[in-house]
Amino acid sequence: MSEAWQEEGSVPKGVPVTIPSNAPSPQPKGGYDSKNQPAAAEDVGFDVPKMESSVGFDFVPLLTALQAGEFREADQLTRDGLITIAGEQAQKRGFVYFSEVPKLPKEDLATIERLWNTYSKGKFGYSVQAKAFNSKRVARKLPDLYDRIGWQRKDIDGNGDEKSKKLLLWLPDAKQDEFIYDLEKAPIGHLPLTSTLRGTQLLLNLLDSDVWNNDEFEAE
Repeated sequence: MSEAWQEEGSVPKGVPVTIPSNAPSPQPKGGYDSKNQPAAAEDVGFDVPKMESSVGFDFVPLLTALQAGEFREADQLTRDGLITIAGEQAQKRGFVYFSEVPKLPKEDLATIERLWNTYSKGKFGYSVQAKAFNSKRVARKLPDLYDRIGWQRKDIDGNGDEKSKKLLLWLPDAKQDEFIYDLEKAPIGHLPLTSTLRGTQLLLNLLDSDVWNNDEFEAE
């Protein structure tokens, strides 16, 4: 993954660029059961949330990363997963167009959200970010959302005075990556990250997905 931050005119800097794996994730050896859930999840004996996919996507790697608290890995798997479930054209180009978001399979988006919500104890997820975005405090202003979920930091001049706020840098080296992958230290809604390298429309469309209006994601 390459550095993913740049200025976009009047638009604040973006968040990590989405770069896919070289190939889609392998399917579980056990395939999918009659309810379209990965059989492998049952084989390992985990008490896991409901996992459904309308396109046969393998959620076991994401499940495993989140169970282990490997949130940086889970974040990458989520970005790769969005590309995979978006279809062949998204996989070829290596990123998801904002116009494709409404067409993303709802079962798969709900599974992604369910896993993030469960293993972050309700702290991370797109629905969490959407609630913050639509709150009175943020009022659908992206800079205010970035501030609330901890994607910004103060830019201090040589005199120690605050000049402005800058978005955190995502870097491929985990030690230099400025985002927070510690569940206890990260602000609410800090993860998952979404690419705005090509503009903010992808993030806006994800935040406005009607999947987050499902009853299971409405609880405060």
